[in-house]
Amino acid sequence: MGKIITNLVIVLGLITVAAGGYYVFIQKEDSVLNFSSNDQTMQNMLNNTQVFISRRQELNKVNLSENISIFDDAQFRSLRSFSSTVQERPVGRNNPFGTPVVPSNTTPSI
Repeated sequence: MGKIITNLVIVLGLITVAAGGYYVFIQKEDSVLNFSSNDQTMQNMLNNTQVFISRRQELNKVNLSENISIFDDAQFRSLRSFSSTVQERPVGRNNPFGTPVVPSNTTPSI
């Protein structure tokens, strides 16, 4: 009786996965963005795109290779590092296969 129940559960599971896959495959219309029906969504996307483009143009104007005067500033030079050194610690354990095997002089008892 246990094998029949196991096989039944497996078959029902496969049917459920197949039905779910078929449902997702059929839902092609939901995966396509349709902006003609929702003008507010399209306007929001255009506004966000315009903000992105304007910020990108501002960032393109910045040239850090020519303006290094910040490193000569007294406030920058007065900064202190609060980092601490990390102590070396052994990693892992000794190799158990690194030592040679020494045969013993005793004979095993049978």
